[in-house]
Amino acid sequence: MTALSQIYAEIDARLSTLPTVQLYERMPSGDPDIFPALAVFDDGDEPAEQEASSTRLSLSLTVEGYMNGVGGAATHDQLLALHAAVVRALCGDEGTNLGGLVENIEITGRRRVVVAPLSKERHLSFGQDFEILYSTVRGDPASFA
Repeated sequence: MTALSQIYAEIDARLSTLPTVQLYERMPSGDPDIFPALAVFDDGDEPAEQEASSTRLSLSLTVEGYMNGVGGAATHDQLLALHAAVVRALCGDEGTNLGGLVENIEITGRRRVVVAPLSKERHLSFGQDFEILYSTVRGDPASFA
C-alpha cells in the first residue's frame, strides 16, 4: 500500500464511520442520492521541501458535505454540525495527526456553503479544504520517510 493509499485509508475510516453520515465516498463520480453524505476529493500534492534522503509533500484535499431537509435554520444547523464533526475527525487527534501517519493536517481556506435552489428537494452543502504535510523517501513517493 502506498503512502497516499495509507493516508486516504485513514481518512476513509474516520469519515465513513461518523454517526450521522449515511453515505461516504472518496472521489465520487456524481452527486449523492442519500443524505447526509460526505465526499473527499484528492486535489493533488506538490513538493514543499526536499532533502538528500526525503521529500516533504503538501497534499491538498477537499471534503464536501451534503444535507437535505426542509431548508432554513434547522438544515443549516445540521450542516454546521456535520462540518464540525469532519474537522474533529481529521484534525482532533491532539497532535498525532491522522494517527501518526502525517506530520500535520490543517484547514485551509474558508468553509464554502452552497444552496441547491432548483433541485426537487432542498439541499445544502459545504466544501472545506485541508492541507496535509507528509514525507516520503526521495525518489520513491510510495514509501514514507
